[in-house]
Amino acid sequence: MAPFPLSCPGSAGPAERPATPLRLLGVLALATITAGCSTLGVKIDGRTERTQARETQAVLATASAPSPAAAALKAAQHCPPSEALGQLVEAARLALKTNQTAIYNAAVGQIVTVVAQQKFENLPSNLTIVRSGPTVLDPARAEKLTMASSVRIKGLKTPRSVQPGLGVPYVAWFPPKSPFLAGQPGIPPLAGMSIPITALVTFDGAHGQLIFQQTLKSDHATIDGRRMQLAADFSAPIAVLLSHGKNRSIDLHALFFSQSLDTARLYQFQPYDPKKIPVVFVHGLLSRPEAWTQAMNGLLADPKVRDRYQFWFFLYPTGLPVWRSAAVLRSELDRYHRELDPHDRNPNLDRMVLIGHSMGGLIASLMIREGGDRLWRQFSDVPASSVKLSPQVKKQVLDMIYFAPRKDVARVIFVSTPHQGSYLAVNPIAGFFSSLIRLPINLVTQDRSAILGAIRDDAKSLFVAPANSIVFLRAKSPLLLAILKLPMSKSIPYHSIIGDRGKGNTPNSSDGVVPYWSSHLDGAVSEKIVPSGHGANENPQGIEEIRRILVLNAR
Repeated sequence: MAPFPLSCPGSAGPAERPATPLRLLGVLALATITAGCSTLGVKIDGRTERTQARETQAVLATASAPSPAAAALKAAQHCPPSEALGQLVEAARLALKTNQTAIYNAAVGQIVTVVAQQKFENLPSNLTIVRSGPTVLDPARAEKLTMASSVRIKGLKTPRSVQPGLGVPYVAWFPPKSPFLAGQPGIPPLAGMSIPITALVTFDGAHGQLIFQQTLKSDHATIDGRRMQLAADFSAPIAVLLSHGKNRSIDLHALFFSQSLDTARLYQFQPYDPKKIPVVFVHGLLSRPEAWTQAMNGLLADPKVRDRYQFWFFLYPTGLPVWRSAAVLRSELDRYHRELDPHDRNPNLDRMVLIGHSMGGLIASLMIREGGDRLWRQFSDVPASSVKLSPQVKKQVLDMIYFAPRKDVARVIFVSTPHQGSYLAVNPIAGFFSSLIRLPINLVTQDRSAILGAIRDDAKSLFVAPANSIVFLRAKSPLLLAILKLPMSKSIPYHSIIGDRGKGNTPNSSDGVVPYWSSHLDGAVSEKIVPSGHGANENPQGIEEIRRILVLNAR
């Protein structure tokens, strides 16, 4: 596929310009700075029985007074599993009746442990499993159930997103090819999907019903005629996904080796929910979707966000010029519409919120601008449609040039976005980066010559090697200024979140990568300065501003 700008073969590469240790240190330093994100530490304790037994003993030790519920729970600790299950169900029933939440939760947790060992079969006569319902998950369909309290997470910059209540939180994990995920358009290829659920036991007389409720669909339940808040953990599913995925926030490979666009796709965090508005996160240079784990953790703490929004992530090779990446994102959004709403009946798909960090903000910007001749004529006096290209290449080039503001985007949030570039992109280390990047080039000689022949002489240098994302991001780059000249949709509001490293010296400030004069954008509905470096997407105040904007505009 041909990138736009055009990159020609023969550019300096690793064999022609060896990477000295000093330069490699510079590369890694620049990667850390520009990615602006960290990776969480995740550890999952697989000893569920021991964990559950330890928690139960702690509950029994702190019980304020002896009770029939506590006695039944204690008795179950000394029975074989086949006999213990009946005792645990009775303990849960008595605890629910007398509002002993801690005893109830301990009993439910042990019930799940025993039932899971039996693969959710051969249940006692006083217990059944509810396997269907609008908010119910059949546990037998999950590849693995993980007790949320067994998931340890290090490195969170906002508190773990949990809520107290009735029941025991778990994570149901599904591999990418799980039948449960059939029909989902964006399943992460390694991580699959993980769903937060809470185990409950409700009663009809003495008979118990074990329910696994999906808490992203509803974190309350009506039990015995009372609407009750459920215990829930929304951070644990993020950690479980990271444990199955790459769990890295810096991606040098996606920068240097951008030949393949096979992995450039829009991915989902959770199964599609037609009742919720999609929030599309777009990461920046040298980064990956993991850059948004801190933000997602903070946002999921708000029940209004959970109730109204769902999260999607755009992954792309960051060595590509932003025009090419924007064309891929437009194609992916179109694909989601075709697969999720072919008859265009769901208004929530036309209320998307785009959130772009750093270079990702430039890609998001191109979703609400109008291209076409206004763009092409800044570099050529020849009509784009008259350039003699092979049909496949012509379509690719025209798709990158001719675009209109998306009708399905309702709002954009720019985070640390270099609308006018960065001086960091012109230093020697950045130049070394640029020389290593390999772009997808399969143009025949005639197509390459035709494109370059159509470019004006004064602009040709912008379209030859190296013509990639780092060159694109140079301060006051004509390529970036060309984007700023494209009209923005007047009906789509946008916001800016900008870091100043805590110096409070705006407008003479910088986040360490992008100066204020570049990240500021006239016409923004709001502009928030946070005491952060380039990683304002991970800064607690930056995350709070994203939350504020989403909640204020939830419809």
